[in-house]
Amino acid sequence: MQKLETRVIAMEQAQPAQKYTLVLRRFVDPRHLGGEIDYLCDDAGSEWTRQPGETEADFTGRARADTFANAWGIKCLSGQTLR
Repeated sequence: MQKLETRVIAMEQAQPAQKYTLVLRRFVDPRHLGGEIDYLCDDAGSEWTRQPGETEADFTGRARADTFANAWGIKCLSGQTLR
């Protein structure tokens, strides 16, 4: 069993890191031009809402980590300001 684990670790290290392009579509209400994103969704139907005290960077990072890239290596997120 230890030999199998060693082989798996070697294979994981040999593979290059997954690279992807993030496309973040930001829908802006003209009354809130400077507003930060409070809500995100992806093309697969998953949704994220910003938590109280969470920065916009942490929020988009959390959604990005939960999203999978499509066959072309692209992650698509759509965001909007709810306030």
